[in-house]
Amino acid sequence: MSKAHHKHPLEAWISFLLGMMLCVGPLLFGGVYPSGFLFLSSVSALCLVLWCIILLRNSRYRLLWPPVCWLVLVFLSYGLWRYRFSDSLILAEDEVLRLLLLASAFFLSVNFLYRQDTLQVLVLFLIFMAALLASYGIFQVLTHSDAVWHLTKPSQYGNRATGTYFCPNHLAGFLEMVLPLGLAYLFAGRLNATFKVFLGYACLVISVGIGLTLSRGGVLATGVSVLVFLFWLLGHRKYRAQALVALVGMIALSYFAVAQSSFLKDRIHQAFQRESSHDLNVRPLVWKAGINMWKDQPVFGVGPGQFDALFSLYRPRQVQERPGWMHNDYLQLLVEYGLVGSTVFVLGGLFLVLGAWKTRRYVLREGKDLGDQRHSNRAATVMGSSISLIAIGVHSVVDFNLYVPANGLLAVCLAGILVSHLRFTTESYWWRSSWFHRCLVLLLCVGMIGTLLNFLPSRWASDYWENQAGSHAKGSEQWVEHMARAASSKPGRYDLPYEVGETLLQRGRQFAPGYERELEKSIRWFEQSIEAWPSYAFAYLLKGHALDSLGRMAEAESYYNMAASLEPESSFVWAYWGLHEIEKGDLEEAHVKFEKSWEIRWYGNHLARDYLRILKQRLGLPPLTNPETGEIIH
Repeated sequence: MSKAHHKHPLEAWISFLLGMMLCVGPLLFGGVYPSGFLFLSSVSALCLVLWCIILLRNSRYRLLWPPVCWLVLVFLSYGLWRYRFSDSLILAEDEVLRLLLLASAFFLSVNFLYRQDTLQVLVLFLIFMAALLASYGIFQVLTHSDAVWHLTKPSQYGNRATGTYFCPNHLAGFLEMVLPLGLAYLFAGRLNATFKVFLGYACLVISVGIGLTLSRGGVLATGVSVLVFLFWLLGHRKYRAQALVALVGMIALSYFAVAQSSFLKDRIHQAFQRESSHDLNVRPLVWKAGINMWKDQPVFGVGPGQFDALFSLYRPRQVQERPGWMHNDYLQLLVEYGLVGSTVFVLGGLFLVLGAWKTRRYVLREGKDLGDQRHSNRAATVMGSSISLIAIGVHSVVDFNLYVPANGLLAVCLAGILVSHLRFTTESYWWRSSWFHRCLVLLLCVGMIGTLLNFLPSRWASDYWENQAGSHAKGSEQWVEHMARAASSKPGRYDLPYEVGETLLQRGRQFAPGYERELEKSIRWFEQSIEAWPSYAFAYLLKGHALDSLGRMAEAESYYNMAASLEPESSFVWAYWGLHEIEKGDLEEAHVKFEKSWEIRWYGNHLARDYLRILKQRLGLPPLTNPETGEIIH
């Protein structure tokens, strides 16, 4: 029933560019750095431009537009509308760009990633690239390397495989989506035996790579996806015995691995740990804060990207760091887009599932055909993509993989590939070739291109000057000049002025000749940061600290009050307010502020600890003790 329109030469270029985005994204640290994310967004804009050219030049072009496409369009429009009311526009802009990237990739995948020769090359390339990334992760573990390309991964991840990502959970998220594709092509694909041997080894390497990430969510998601795959094989007589043996073996191997590895047992125990120590699993606390945030705006949500902006007002004391994301994609969706956005998303997921089930009877071979010469790459693609989406769906309960550009891109493209196979089920999803329909699609593409071009040039310019600043010593005149250009290129950025102000403050606090000039400059930079994001507490806090350094304590008081009102549960804010009271000479009030900081978080709070020991001695108060053991801290 496939009624594919005449293939335009530019279709091959669009397919190539989509494949390049899927394969290059993970190599660019998952697209989490601005340069990588902007590259992916720019390529998606180029694909949309090529699509417009096809629409204008090919009068016979027909568009596949199943119902789920309407829901994607509605969700995108809703996100763009909510962007206008956001507290932090720069964070909302990040989210809008991500929505545009994923929505454009979905629409393009539905209409261009359907030809079997293209899909076979793309899927196999993804599988072997995933094996290479897993091999890199294995190398990192065996050699205790903390290098990710030319950079260093965060020390908190220890000796865990990260591949070309910085976070092992994100490597696991990518690999867990590729593994089901490899297994599907291994068992159901139409490939020669020699190639399947290499494919089997690739799947084995990917599995080991997932294990060495030590990602609890990744291992769970992989286990669920493999179980689904094995249960599917149990329904086919040829592979029933092998699937049963593999199922028992996987359960036994998992039990043995956990029983023999103290580190794995600690990782599992940490998932349920609720102690007030630095090893606390903060996810449930972040989830609770997010739910409280949603309760305040349940219908429309707080706005795209605004969870991070508003978290300070709902911060639990045990979570002093800035989480950035909720570590649960579904809860973050509910918090930021409310019941309206969540309903659209759930309906889209429902239509996706129903479409995949409807496609199944047309593209999957009957059990009696599996294993003989009638293997089907189309069946392998549909089966593998479906199970891959199950894997990332499970992992999304405990992580934010869909917010990692490379992983989110792969997930929506797999969903688009599934939807594209609806072309084999019915004629009702086709839009006939007419100027009216082509103009509608043109309007959609031009709107998305226009929105991307509204953001991308200034983003590229800001990122360029920021990279130029990185080539100079931090705090040097050249560094400040380039950072100023980066900030002026994108006026809404609060982080660049804050970083410059903080650097100049540190330099001015050396109290070398001319320090007053450095401190005055830092104050102006903090004012720029406040102007860009009026709710950013730490810009107020450090502006107050700079005023203290200039002896303007009375003027600084209001900034400490503002910082505390925006970050009422930040140990850092209260500790710096304590420093302010010391500058004023009010030791009793300083003791109150440092006690508050110590009460919020005692472990790792060296600033409050050191000053409290001195203040208690000066004021004749009982010595400082460890809240957990009661021992005196000397």
